[in-house]
Amino acid sequence: MKRCVKIIVSGVVQGVFYRDFIRESASKLGVEGSVQNQEDGSVIIFACGLVEYLDDFIDLLYQGSSKSNIENVSVSPLSMNKEFRGVFRVIGQRK
Repeated sequence: MKRCVKIIVSGVVQGVFYRDFIRESASKLGVEGSVQNQEDGSVIIFACGLVEYLDDFIDLLYQGSSKSNIENVSVSPLSMNKEFRGVFRVIGQRK
């Protein structure tokens, strides 16, 4: 079964390759969605995937990149009408 969630991760998660870590982890697990930095220093993630892979993805969020320091991961359900078309995007990444 597929499910979608909204996740807020706080701590040292900006400027430490955390969004790239998230994108790579999501791609390996087949999770669709997006990640974006927030003005308060956190990141917001919208993710959809098969329940078992999404659970594994959420577990990885606590690990983070080598320079990140995760303080809190808040997960809330998201309606299934969100469509990501099979990819995971990093929003606002420099080109």
